[in-house]
Amino acid sequence: MSGHDPVFDLRFKSVFLHPKYWGTWLALGALWLLAWVPVRARDAFAGALAPMVVRLAKKQCYIARTNIGLCFPQLTPTEVEAMLLNSVRTGLMGFFGYGAWTARSKAYLQGRFKIQGQEHLDACLAQDEKVIFLMPHTWTIDAGGVYLSSLGLPICTMMHSAKNELFDWFINMQRARFGGIIYEREAGIKAVIKSIREGNNFGYLPDQDHGREASLFVPFFAEMKATLPALPKLVRLTGAKVLPVLCIYNTEAHRYELLIHPPMAPYPSGDITRDTRAMNAEIEALLQDWPEQYMWFLKYFQTQVDSDEGRYEAGIRRIRGR
Repeated sequence: MSGHDPVFDLRFKSVFLHPKYWGTWLALGALWLLAWVPVRARDAFAGALAPMVVRLAKKQCYIARTNIGLCFPQLTPTEVEAMLLNSVRTGLMGFFGYGAWTARSKAYLQGRFKIQGQEHLDACLAQDEKVIFLMPHTWTIDAGGVYLSSLGLPICTMMHSAKNELFDWFINMQRARFGGIIYEREAGIKAVIKSIREGNNFGYLPDQDHGREASLFVPFFAEMKATLPALPKLVRLTGAKVLPVLCIYNTEAHRYELLIHPPMAPYPSGDITRDTRAMNAEIEALLQDWPEQYMWFLKYFQTQVDSDEGRYEAGIRRIRGR
């Protein structure tokens, strides 16, 4: 990626052939092979592995338990464990199907999806409105973005680099397979505004913790969360409509589903705190019936209102100490 081009560099690099990446190549090859395994058999295998992952992934499951407890304080410990297990089970099914979005045909992938709320998207497109898809971090969020771009929608998004450069290249090749545009996070909001004004829709990931200085503290479920107040500014500067969208993997029907809610309106209101809270309320509404679909292991509440120490650090130290 050049200093003048904020789009992720999708070119293959010779360094990817270095022995340090051979393990990654094996993993990618396994995902490719799993793409051809019958879906129900693959899902059954993923479901059987879920209890073992809960036992072994101590740090990640500690973060997930903390998040679930903060968001749903009414749940008993048994209910928290049940949601955690269901979330891990859903995540494994989504992960084992991840290679299909590179290996399989467009027609096959589109046939794996069911859409609820298509009329909301159609209404925006009929009026030639640009759309900001408000997409919280579910396990199959990438599948949702690739599916939307496969429909011919010009769409861009912003990503955070993975530690493994080869895997980073692979997932962004997949995201861009049907014409999606992937911006590095360092490109900043100006690149996104320019892209929307040029005719692209935008897949916005609203729920990450960007730290105290960049955020406002507003409620998210039952907890105050450091929330980036960028969405109202994006809407104001581009005139785009905001469609809340949830991409899920229905573990009973063994398919992907895209749940599209009506556009946020009126939005923005002019009150930045109210608008930021309204965004979080939309995420809550999307997740109401599908909480197990959320990536609970992410550090959504790392920045605390009354402390400079990360929310999860003391617990992680205890786990490492053991």
